[in-house]
Amino acid sequence: MDLICRFVVRNGEVIGESIDVHKNRLVIKVKDKFLGIPLEAIERTEEDKIYVSEFNEEDAKRFGEIWLEEKSKPVSLEELKSYGFGGE
Repeated sequence: MDLICRFVVRNGEVIGESIDVHKNRLVIKVKDKFLGIPLEAIERTEEDKIYVSEFNEEDAKRFGEIWLEEKSKPVSLEELKSYGFGGE
């Protein structure tokens, strides 16, 4: 099941858009921040929507900050080469 690029709905209101699944969390973009919602909070999915139940918002914010920091790390030349880039 693909959970990326869907609107995330809580209590009947769209709260953001899903952009990643990482470490058993659904990462969503909410305005200028990111939240990591536990996958257990997903109630159901539709073609373009994911419905979630209540979740610990502070915990989700912390995970979103950690996710952003982790995804923003620069990639070394060695890592690029291991993925087949930068080779001769």
